[in-house]
Amino acid sequence: MEVGLSIGLTGVRSGWSPLRLSGLKAWSECDRPVYQDAAMSTLAGPGDPVGGVPDRSGAGYHATQGTTAHKPTLVAGAFPSGRSGLSFDGVDDRLLVSGLAALFSGADKPFSVALACKVADTSSRALQGMGNSGTSSPYCMFYVTGSAYTQYRRDDALAWVSLTGPAMSVNQPQVVIATFGETPGVVARIALNGGSESNGPMDVGATTLDRFTIGTVERAGTPLYPFKGVIGAWVVVARAISAPERTALAAYLMRWAGM
Repeated sequence: MEVGLSIGLTGVRSGWSPLRLSGLKAWSECDRPVYQDAAMSTLAGPGDPVGGVPDRSGAGYHATQGTTAHKPTLVAGAFPSGRSGLSFDGVDDRLLVSGLAALFSGADKPFSVALACKVADTSSRALQGMGNSGTSSPYCMFYVTGSAYTQYRRDDALAWVSLTGPAMSVNQPQVVIATFGETPGVVARIALNGGSESNGPMDVGATTLDRFTIGTVERAGTPLYPFKGVIGAWVVVARAISAPERTALAAYLMRWAGM
């Protein structure tokens, strides 16, 4: 266990943004214009279903959902900052970030994902996941199990490994960051609110991915451990970000959420 990423959090310049991160592939914030439809032509207001969340990274990996019943709902003032978020129903709501999973196909491809969220209960709930639409087991997911954040990955033989991270709190705004591959194929890490952190080995094999989801992980098209709560922002980087970068990203998202 490592503690101490909070050092210097308040000193990170307010002008910093995720655009400073090399390898940035997705960056979405739900207080900015979001859309009712996957084509992103009809603006969503509070209480509306959301089928399109634009990517701000410039890479073009937007989050979409074409099925009305699977769309999360826009909630105004979801965070102490007054910013909006998306409410996921814990049943089948989810967003697909089309094309993003393919970047992580292969053996032990490094990545980082950060989210500003509020978890509604202590059931097993996936915030984010990756898999293949033709297989019955997810390859990777970042989820809540009991009262802690956990990262899970498997190999082609369906052998799995997991890392249990810091404890979470129900109905409280939180910023969680997960990375994989600091040392190629070895170290995974989970950091909470720029402070408490867990890390450990997660050496796994190669696989082919075509699904990157926010709000669940899919198993042959069926949601597994669907998220219940609010997600307000997410950032995805195609590498394992460093400790100073985790500090800066946590500070940015905590300011965004009003923590």
